[in-house]
Amino acid sequence: MKYYTIPVSEPLGYHMCGKFEALSPEWKHAELNLNDYELFIVTNGVLYIEYNNNSYRIEKGEMLLLPPVAAPDNVRKGYQSSSCTFYWLHFGLENHEYYSSILNDNKSYTPDMIKIPSFSFLRYPDKLIILMKQLQDLAREKAPWRTLSYMTTAIMCRLYDDINEKDAPETTKRTGKQLISDIKDYVNHNIHTNLSVMNIAGKFGYNDKYLTHMFKNITGETLKQYIISRKIEEANRLLTDTNISITEIAYILGYSDNHNFMKLYKEKTGMSPSEYRNAFDKRVLNH
Repeated sequence: MKYYTIPVSEPLGYHMCGKFEALSPEWKHAELNLNDYELFIVTNGVLYIEYNNNSYRIEKGEMLLLPPVAAPDNVRKGYQSSSCTFYWLHFGLENHEYYSSILNDNKSYTPDMIKIPSFSFLRYPDKLIILMKQLQDLAREKAPWRTLSYMTTAIMCRLYDDINEKDAPETTKRTGKQLISDIKDYVNHNIHTNLSVMNIAGKFGYNDKYLTHMFKNITGETLKQYIISRKIEEANRLLTDTNISITEIAYILGYSDNHNFMKLYKEKTGMSPSEYRNAFDKRVLNH
């Protein structure tokens, strides 16, 4: 992963911004030279871009930052067709005496710099989109270049805060652990419904990719893996403690297709639901 040092001791130089929406699934980004920085924030679909000998796949809720490089590597182009929507922003460092450089993740930086990765998912993409819309509104009103440049700087600083919130103080980390505990309680309470990572993320007000990342960092497994493991545990209880049919168990656990449930069960346990139940056919039920 490449990181770029963006100085913010002075406002960044605003160049242009906008919102793009593909009109068909056959759209592909045109071959265009890039002579400044360009930020993409995808709001729908998938954007496929090739630049400086790298191929990027950016989904909804993710960002991409492309830096200026020397020709002929400064041509960006789409390498696959897609239907997508994204916000874009071009800016430069003309207000600064020095140019940005690529830093490794373990390098230090001063308070008047922000370090932005080439690619990242976003915790609060909607908040950044609001700022991007405000910048577009200012540009349409022909606001002074100074105003547009300070707004551009604010967007990049907010982007930095969003990406680096995982490096927050210990109080924030404890809050993250509490959030994971709340999510586990929610999963356990709603284990008999059709749970999905996206629905849970929406319930708690987070981006699904960010939530998955945080959940894995704290628990060692993804949220999807946790949901499946809890479903399997509940299925095992129903298989051994009740005489409910496997089709009914699948329905109770939120699976509309019992064949998908049985396939998943065997994939995770190494045996079919019937085989597991038969292994406990001498169980004692007390009513």
